[in-house]
Amino acid sequence: MFQPEENPASISEEEPFERLIRQLGEKFLVRDVMVPINHLESVKPGEEEEAIRIIEQRRYSVIPISKDKKNFKSVFCAEKKTNAVWGISRERKIDVSDYIPDLTPLAEAFYLFRAREWYFTLRANHVSGLITYWAFNSREFRVQIYAGLSRVEELSRNVLAGEGCGITDENGLNLTKKVIEKISGRTRPAWQNNGGNRFVDELDYRQVHRALSKLQPWRTFLNGRLGCDISNSDYGRHFNFIDLRNAVMHGRTVFPTHEDFRKDSLIIGNIGEFINHLDAYLASKRG
Repeated sequence: MFQPEENPASISEEEPFERLIRQLGEKFLVRDVMVPINHLESVKPGEEEEAIRIIEQRRYSVIPISKDKKNFKSVFCAEKKTNAVWGISRERKIDVSDYIPDLTPLAEAFYLFRAREWYFTLRANHVSGLITYWAFNSREFRVQIYAGLSRVEELSRNVLAGEGCGITDENGLNLTKKVIEKISGRTRPAWQNNGGNRFVDELDYRQVHRALSKLQPWRTFLNGRLGCDISNSDYGRHFNFIDLRNAVMHGRTVFPTHEDFRKDSLIIGNIGEFINHLDAYLASKRG
């Protein structure tokens, strides 16, 4: 999950968490989040004005065209005319590339939406509904993202602690005095009430990311894995999941537009890669 399927690893070669997250990704299917055909808004042939009205009101990506709301031969696609006005592009005929099975796992379907916004869904060779990029704001997909980000956070803390950072105090964390004071103020009651036993466990996700990014042994190891000296800005572009994590955790809309979806799909695709790097680093220390 969270990695394209061009070179899938065999089950026997996958790390335990990778197997777990792949199983989670296969639990949720396109049919769990699609708009079923009986709820699908469509227009009849020639009803271009009605299609424009629906798009202006609903901000839909596409309006199917059908005489009977069961068979679809063409669609009106949404098009942003100006900053405030939406309309439709010309009528577009449907072809075989416009369909995906509604049993497609969400984690696999995710990559199908990088180049386009919508697909019809099929069940037993009949249209069963419609899915757009907007469906990936659903709780089902958010659960999958958060599972990956939780693993990133867990491994990041373990890397820091394994290097002696934040075992019993702020030693080695390389964070600002203000941040350290804030953590220190809650450490003792947190340990007493919540069973924590490491200073680093009281860091916020943002602080974990910053501390790890400044850890030189980790950065040296990562450079070796990547075959180049990765700059701070490149590290942030590839492995800074803070904004994504906050959006998922706090119930914000993750993908307000398809442009946001395309942009964030790249960083989501790096979650699995980052977990593999962290796992490899910890394994190198055990070896």
